Amino acid sequence: MSMAPPLPTVIGPTENALRALLLKTLATTRIKSYSAWVILNSASNQDTPSLGGRWRNTVANALKVELDVVDDTIIQLCDDGLVDSDGQLTALGTTEPTEGRAAVSGATARLVEGLGEEDQRTARLVLDHIRRKADELLGP
Repeated sequence: MSMAPPLPTVIGPTENALRALLLKTLATTRIKSYSAWVILNSASNQDTPSLGGRWRNTVANALKVELDVVDDTIIQLCDDGLVDSDGQLTALGTTEPTEGRAAVSGATARLVEGLGEEDQRTARLVLDHIRRKADELLGP
């Protein structure tokens, strides 16, 4: 009887493959990095999409990175014309995440082809549990 592989040998390669697929999927947009993707999505979901103030801390916490990474990414987004000098999304900064979400939605549909709704539900539950536990281990 074969034993299942240890969980880290599944999680790590899965994380790497999903990140690579996301970046490949976003290659048709001006969104060049995972952090840019998260920042643009977070900003576009705000009532007033400004990239300053306490919002930076929220994004840094979500990305599990230092504020410098967020600030460097915002500078890159400005250079790419997605954010203006006041930290507001430009018209392009509003449309690119929309196009990216459509592309990611298509890639996600292909990822779960052949999995029934119950299997997808179980995957969501297990992944949410693992993420919550990881957040607990990271602490405040």
